[in-house]
Amino acid sequence: MKSRRKEVFNTSSVIGNYLRIYFGQEQGVRLGESGVVSLKVHQVVPGRKGQVKILTNRDAGQCFLEYIDPGRVVHLSVFHQHGIICPREVAKRIFWNIEEYIQQETPSLSFVENDRLKKAVDYALKIQVVTCEGKGLVYDLFQGQVEPLDPGEQVLNHVRVLIKVDSNRYDIILPVAAAVEEAIIAVGLELGKVRKIIHTRAKEQEKRLANYVLFPWRQLKNVSYLTLRENQNQLVTILADRFGSIKEVEDFLASYTPSIFHRMSKDQQHKKWGNLEEHLQQLEELGIVKKTIFGTYLTRDGKELKEFINHHRCELEAEIRRSIRRKPRKSGRIRKLGENTEKPTTIQYVNYNKVKRQNDDTWSGNLAIPQTVLQAKKSSLLRGENRLIIQKDDLYQYERRHYIPMDVCLLIDASGSMAGEKRQAACYLAQHLLLSGREKVAVVTFQEMKAHLAVPFTKNQKTLSRGLSNIRPGGLTPLADGIVTSIEVIESTPVSNPVLILITDGMPNFPLWSFDAKKDALEAAYKIAEAKVRFICIGVESNKEYLKKLARNGSGKLYIVDDLNRSNLVDIMAYEKRIAASY
Repeated sequence: MKSRRKEVFNTSSVIGNYLRIYFGQEQGVRLGESGVVSLKVHQVVPGRKGQVKILTNRDAGQCFLEYIDPGRVVHLSVFHQHGIICPREVAKRIFWNIEEYIQQETPSLSFVENDRLKKAVDYALKIQVVTCEGKGLVYDLFQGQVEPLDPGEQVLNHVRVLIKVDSNRYDIILPVAAAVEEAIIAVGLELGKVRKIIHTRAKEQEKRLANYVLFPWRQLKNVSYLTLRENQNQLVTILADRFGSIKEVEDFLASYTPSIFHRMSKDQQHKKWGNLEEHLQQLEELGIVKKTIFGTYLTRDGKELKEFINHHRCELEAEIRRSIRRKPRKSGRIRKLGENTEKPTTIQYVNYNKVKRQNDDTWSGNLAIPQTVLQAKKSSLLRGENRLIIQKDDLYQYERRHYIPMDVCLLIDASGSMAGEKRQAACYLAQHLLLSGREKVAVVTFQEMKAHLAVPFTKNQKTLSRGLSNIRPGGLTPLADGIVTSIEVIESTPVSNPVLILITDGMPNFPLWSFDAKKDALEAAYKIAEAKVRFICIGVESNKEYLKKLARNGSGKLYIVDDLNRSNLVDIMAYEKRIAASY
């Protein structure tokens, strides 16, 4: 076993280069006799033993982990005969193999156990294992934490491994695959043989994504009004979840009307909503839109859907608000660097729903008169008194609660790289913050050559939605102007414990004062600390070193995420609120 492992380690870098070439051509590769690895989703061909389909139009990260950008997750499937495999045992072997591989790759780490362990843990936080017994990150599974499988998730004859690594670290894939094979053999199961790999595209009806729905629309014409309305409600809710609000659904449908004043070009649509091909295909199947040689237009059913939205706007918006308040499921890894130096101030308020006995030490507080009178009446009867006498022991007061308000200014990168689902994730966070708390929310965007106040501080959800619907990413990244504008907005508005949250996936490339955009942004960050504003920066791994400097200059903290999706953004703010509540 040791000699085989050494052979695996020696060929890992060669295999990594080999995989980089094939993945660049959107091809999958057979790894050994039992493994298949690619950036796509794998499926067993029914009735054909040993044949595996690689669905070239289904990205593994997008389908399994709800990532926005494709090509971020390597999908490894190791096949075996039907049997039970504990994900914890697989995770242990993967961790041990990675640690041993790191030691062989960098011999100097043999004498620095902490550094070697830190590198191994970093990989363990990027690898997810799924077997028929459960799933989880290698780091969590190693500590005994197993998540249940999602409904309909079947891995009866293989172990699925999702590896979140950059292309320059594909050398780690072979040691991981070897560890999975060792775990399968250790429980007495035979490895399955992959005889043939077929590259194909998934049919639209096979996708069944989380936001995919297919109604027998035309068959509903003869059913009851309630059934039709229930299906329309569900369709609009799904569309609003995808596009962010009822207003955005209306804008989307309006872009397919014959009127030239409402139609958008494909480029404008992509900037605002991202790739819509899949959704257009679904709506075409539903009979909502129809493609012609002159373009895509709403059908009669599509126009009826627009009327339905217009007539039931209030109840539909209420349903959307309920959906936004719910916290989405956790989908990625988040790393926190640094701490805020500004501490929030606490506000006390009276809780009229709870009362307590008057404290002997202090008479301050709001007297709960009804409870005090009732208690005095009981005490007077017990003492045999003929009239009501209120004594010190009869006094009740309303409880006081501590509350930390946190008004949020979102500084959103609206450059070209944030088009589509990243923009929508940031807009979703703005709505979630406003609807799930009592605080005011403002939105500042920066793109092209300047920053823009998209939404002033508000508690009104309609005002927020209107401002967010006008955000259309494109152009350069003037981060320095975005920071300066945000500080001006915060200082010109009465706010409580203001927090500036920067969401970006890129680097500044348009300056404000000099000819160096990066230097200007770092200088602008000092103004955040000077204004005594709490600062939170959310970015991606590739820009970590620069963003660390930015967060340090602003006396704030940095969160590095695998992907700028809505789940990660909401998780960060939920954590920040818990931290604020602990002060």
